[in-house]
Amino acid sequence: MCAAKPLIGITANWRPLDEVGGRVSLEDAYARSVARAGGVAVLIPSVADAQALAAHLDGLLIPGGADIDPKYYGESLHPKTKLVNAARFDAEWALLAAFEACRKPILGICYGCQLLNVWRGGALYQHLPDLPSATLAHQRSCKDEPYPRHFVELEAGSKLFQIEGQARLEVVSAHHQAIRTVGTGLVVSARAPDGVIEAIEDPSYPFLIGVQWHPERDPDALATRRLFEAFVQACAAR
Repeated sequence: MCAAKPLIGITANWRPLDEVGGRVSLEDAYARSVARAGGVAVLIPSVADAQALAAHLDGLLIPGGADIDPKYYGESLHPKTKLVNAARFDAEWALLAAFEACRKPILGICYGCQLLNVWRGGALYQHLPDLPSATLAHQRSCKDEPYPRHFVELEAGSKLFQIEGQARLEVVSAHHQAIRTVGTGLVVSARAPDGVIEAIEDPSYPFLIGVQWHPERDPDALATRRLFEAFVQACAAR
């Protein structure tokens, strides 16, 4: 008899093609990172039964994406804000409610980290270049450039610090927004040297972590393996 592996739902991007339907897509690196850590990736489209998925899946991964509508944290639209597809957002909002009700593990990456924060009532900076204190390159200036890398400092005693076993990580960065105010029940677990919040977590939850960087773009890094392995192990424990 084969040993069961945890099933981990990963939400997908969606874009319309015509009046009949659209196209679902996901960067393969997320699924590969889950598989390398011992989990089974399950693609979640924008049309999904959140309650049924939360009942059958062992964890939820919300990957990178476009920007959250700032109406959800009481602001008007910034000229540089490019909204995530509404169907994807609505599906993820429902999934967060369903998975939290079951207290199943949740990992948010980049946009996913921001979504966790807004879901819990927090707010975002809509465009980091407007912030004088944001002195690091958090986003590449054009698609021909490599993604910038910088260090993050982990908070001692945080779950993320316990997972990584070190206080400083080098990460791959690709974001123009970031957390401004932290949502209810969340704490900051990492910052960039310029003060930008790079990770959040809920210390009272079995596993709820959001990282602003892109670990899946650095698959061979020890920090990436440790994060995904801890997430998959938490899913297996459920």
